[in-house]
Amino acid sequence: MIVSRRPEGLLLVRQVDHQEQCGLMAAAWGNAEFARPQPYGPLATAAAVHDEGWRAWEEAPQVGEDGAPVDFPQIDRPTHVALYREGIEGAIAHDERAGLIVSMHGLGLYEGRLGLDPGPATPRRARPPAVQAFLAEQDTVQGELRERIGVGPALDAWAWAGYRLLQTWDVMSLHLTWRAQAGGRETTLPQVPRSVGDPGVTLTLRPAGDLAATCDPWPFGGDVVELPVAARVIEERRYASDADLQGALRAAPWETRRFRLGRLSPPGT
Repeated sequence: MIVSRRPEGLLLVRQVDHQEQCGLMAAAWGNAEFARPQPYGPLATAAAVHDEGWRAWEEAPQVGEDGAPVDFPQIDRPTHVALYREGIEGAIAHDERAGLIVSMHGLGLYEGRLGLDPGPATPRRARPPAVQAFLAEQDTVQGELRERIGVGPALDAWAWAGYRLLQTWDVMSLHLTWRAQAGGRETTLPQVPRSVGDPGVTLTLRPAGDLAATCDPWPFGGDVVELPVAARVIEERRYASDADLQGALRAAPWETRRFRLGRLSPPGT
């Protein structure tokens, strides 16, 4: 659950709705400067299912010790790795290449996004036992998938480009639905690939109104990308229990937040 404070209350976006928004980004991706890695279908699938393991938890979300809904970074580590393990297994069942990218995503959440985040990642030995076990397991999963798909530099280059694209869509969606957009802050996305083998460029997102942001350089077809997402708003208060929160969510109407990304300036200007 992605939780952000807004003037009207707490805006809650489920991870499974966030991943649908990422799927829209994947569908719109690509232009003369930003090529789609081939095969592209597995990357679009990875975008659309990378947080699928959250679905059951989000049917019955929980409150923290402070009485607030548990925001996604606050979930306890054993539960977190269990959700991602389930989601990775489901992605592999869809498509092995998609499963490889989603496994890399899950592993990267604990390892500095595989070098995309600044600074050193926390060593594995300093992680909780459940996390250490999960990371070792994903090393094995990825090795087995690479063997079945066909190990070699071509797969390595494709997977690294695909992983970075998934990180780009993931962070773009979080910029819109979580804290940055609402706070008027810009977000930079490093090493965004323009092709397989490309070291990548930095994209910058800047808020341009409540539901809009600009992106530069521009990686999509067309000049604007519409990115609606399902959401609910609940009162910002202390919730007495999980049942209290879940009751408030059942009473809250679903709405569609119609976010959009646009070019910083028209092409040729």
